[in-house]
Amino acid sequence: MELNIIDVSQPTTSTTKNGRQYQTIEVTYKGNDGKVANKKLMSFSNPDVFRQAQTWEKGDVINVATEKDDAGYWQWTKILADGEEAPAPTSQSVGASSPKATTNTTRVTGSNYETKEERALRQLMIVRQSSLSNAVATLATHGSPLTPEQVIKLATKYERFVMEGDSSIASNVDDLTSDIPY
Repeated sequence: MELNIIDVSQPTTSTTKNGRQYQTIEVTYKGNDGKVANKKLMSFSNPDVFRQAQTWEKGDVINVATEKDDAGYWQWTKILADGEEAPAPTSQSVGASSPKATTNTTRVTGSNYETKEERALRQLMIVRQSSLSNAVATLATHGSPLTPEQVIKLATKYERFVMEGDSSIASNVDDLTSDIPY
């Protein structure tokens, strides 16, 4: 990733809870996309990059290699020479303790997406659940106790209407007695 340096702050010293000290600097830069961004570098994460960053000045063009750490943040891992191509950004596997640790990356060889059949089954389950809810709501308006058989029978009609476009249900609506007083 090629960066156009806008500003580099002076190092700030901080202390961890266990008493260890480290330094941070903030680099303001314009990336390949033309957007201005900031990156906070810490002396312990990538010491070589941290040391080199302290020498950068406004207008410098820097080429950095990036890698995703265990926490999911992009880290600058190496400063590349002029014309050197950055390797494709990588992410470490979960559980690797440092960039120098051996990583056992996990690669998915198949798709994690649902198959066409799985999507159809999921859609059917959603329609069935909705049909059951609507059947209960419809039958509850009559004020009489509901049996599971009544609910399932009406839910099945609703499901068939949604999934198959069953027009026989629409004609049965006219056969229902009106509960609206005239």
